Amino acid sequence: MSITDCYRRSIAFTRDILRQPAKTGGGLRFSDIAFFLRFARPIRRAGALALVTTALVSAEKTVLPLSLKIFVDNILLGEAPAPDALLAGAGGILSSLNILVAALLVLGLLTGATDLARNYWTARFREGYAFNLQTALFEHVLGFPLSYFKSQQTGYIMSRLSDDVQILQYTVSQYLPQIVANALYAAFTLVILGALNIRLTLVVLAFIPLYILVNAVFIRRIRAAVHRERERQAYVSRDLAEVISGIDTVKSHAAEDREVHRVSGTLRNMVDARIRSTMLSAFSEYFRVGAMSLMLIAVIWFGGNDVLAGAMTVGDFVAFAVYIMTFAPTVSTFFAFPVVMQPAATSAARLRELFAMQGEPGALPDAGGFVPDTVQGRIEFSRVWFGYGEDTPVLRDAQFVIRPGEVVAVVGRTGAGKTTLINLILRAFSPEKGTITLDGRDLSTLDPRWLRRQISIVSQDLFLFHTTVEENIRYSRPDATAGDVVEAAEKAQIHDDIVRLPDGYQTVVGERGARLSVGQRQRIAIARAFLKDAPILILDEPTSALDLRTEDRIRQTLRDLVRDRTTILVSHRPSLLEIADRVLTIEDGRVRECRIPAPPSLPDLFKGCGDAPLRHGA
Repeated sequence: MSITDCYRRSIAFTRDILRQPAKTGGGLRFSDIAFFLRFARPIRRAGALALVTTALVSAEKTVLPLSLKIFVDNILLGEAPAPDALLAGAGGILSSLNILVAALLVLGLLTGATDLARNYWTARFREGYAFNLQTALFEHVLGFPLSYFKSQQTGYIMSRLSDDVQILQYTVSQYLPQIVANALYAAFTLVILGALNIRLTLVVLAFIPLYILVNAVFIRRIRAAVHRERERQAYVSRDLAEVISGIDTVKSHAAEDREVHRVSGTLRNMVDARIRSTMLSAFSEYFRVGAMSLMLIAVIWFGGNDVLAGAMTVGDFVAFAVYIMTFAPTVSTFFAFPVVMQPAATSAARLRELFAMQGEPGALPDAGGFVPDTVQGRIEFSRVWFGYGEDTPVLRDAQFVIRPGEVVAVVGRTGAGKTTLINLILRAFSPEKGTITLDGRDLSTLDPRWLRRQISIVSQDLFLFHTTVEENIRYSRPDATAGDVVEAAEKAQIHDDIVRLPDGYQTVVGERGARLSVGQRQRIAIARAFLKDAPILILDEPTSALDLRTEDRIRQTLRDLVRDRTTILVSHRPSLLEIADRVLTIEDGRVRECRIPAPPSLPDLFKGCGDAPLRHGA
C-alpha cells in the first residue's frame, strides 16, 4: 500500500469516527441516575464516610505545596511573612526549617492514615453497591417469561448481566471517587491560588470554557461508539458460549475451523468498534492536554512577568507553578469525566432497559398472581391458537380436557407441537387466542411460581447442575432428607448406579452432568419427579435415552409415579402408551382424540384418528 493510500485511508477513518452520530435512544436520563441511586441507600453510611474522608485527603494534599512557598520565601530568602492573612500565620509559625520538616512529617502521616480510611470506606461502598445492583438485576431477570430465555442466547444474556455491571462497578470504584476528590482538590486549590495571586488565578479560570467545548464536541460521538462496542461484545460472548456449549457437535463434525472463522468475524466487528471508541477518546484527550499546555504557558508568561516586576515573590510563583502542575491535570480529569463516563452511561442505559422490561405476573415477590388453596388437576384448553410466527400457527383451535388423575398421552410427528403444548401449560408462552385453565382458573391469572411448583417434569432436555448427585435430585425439594433422596432414587431405578459411583451420592456430576450417561441423567430426572411429589406430572419422552431392558424395568415405576396425578405423557415409545387412559394426537395443528390400539403402535394411532371429533371430559 502506497503512502498516498495510507494517507487517504487515515483521513477517511478520521472523518468517519468524528462524524456526528445520528440521534439514538438509550441515553442515560436524570431519572435513570435517580433510579440507580436507590441501590446506594442501604450503604449510604459507608458512602458518607467515604465522601468525608475523601474531602479530608483532598484538603490535606492541597496544603502540601504551600510548604515550598514558605521554604523559599521565609527560610531560603529570609523574607518577611506574606501580608495575606491566609498565608501570614503559616509563614510565621513555620519559619524554622526544623519546624517545617516536622510539620510535613505530621501532615504526611495524617494524610496516609486518612487515605487508608478513605480506601476502606470507598471499597465498602463500591462492593456494597455492586452487590445490591447485581442481586436486584438477577432477581429481576429471573422474573422474565420463559419465552425471553428461549428467544435469547445464553452468552448474550450473560454479557448483559455481567459485563455491564462490571463496567458500572468499575466506574463507581474508580471514576466517582476520583471525580469527587478532583473536584474538592480543585476547589481548595482555587482558594489558595486566589490568595497567592488573584490576577493569575483569573487567567487560569479563563481556560475552563475550552475544556467544556472539547466535551461538547466529543460526548455524543463517544457514547454512540461505546454503545456499538457493548452490543458487539455481547454478540462475541453469545457466539463463544454457543460454541463451547456445543463442543461435542463441533468436534464430531470437525468444524473447528468453521467456528473459528464465524467467531473471528464477530470479533472483527467488535475490534473495529473498539478501535473507533479508543480513537475518539484519544482525540478528546489530545485536545484536553492541549488546553492544559496552553494554561501552563499562560501561567509562566504572566507569572514570570509579575516576578520580574516585583509584584509577586519567588516563593509565591514557585508555589503557584506547583499548584498549576497538579491543578491542570486535575481540571483536565474533572472535565474529562463526562467523556470517560460514556462507557458507564452506556452500560447503565443497557441495564436500565433490562430493569424496564416487564416480568411475568406474580414472578417477583411484590407482583400479583392468584394462589389457590388446593389443586385438583383439571386442565382445559379452550379454542387455543398459538404460533411462533404470524403465518405459521402450531396449534389451531385446540380444545380438550384432561381430568384430575387422568393419564393422557400426546403423540404426533416431530415438530407437530407437542413441546409447544407443554410450554403453554408451563406458561413459557401465552396463547394468541383462547384460554388455558387449571381447575377452572385461567393460567394467566395464577402466580407462575406457584403453578410450576404444582408440576413435576421429566424432560428429554435434561439439565443437571455442577454439584453432587444428591443435590441434583434434591433440587426439586430442597428440604428433603437424605433418606427421601435415596427412596426417590430407588423408585427411579438409579440407586444401584449411584452407589457404584466413586463418591456415591456425593459424586459431583460435572457441568450439565457430563460425568454421567444420558440414561443415568434421565433417571435422575425421574427421581426428581418422585421426590417433588407434585399433583401434575409431565413426562416428555421420559425413556428416550434408556435401553429396552431398563425401559421395561422402569415402566412399572412410571405406573407408580402417575398414580393419582394428572399426567401428560409425550412419547414415541408405543410400549409406554399402555399406562395412558387416553391418547391425543396433534396433526396440522389440530388436537384430536384416538382410541388406544392393542398392542399400541404409533402408525395405528395416526391411521385411526381420522376426522373424529374430540370427546370432551366432564
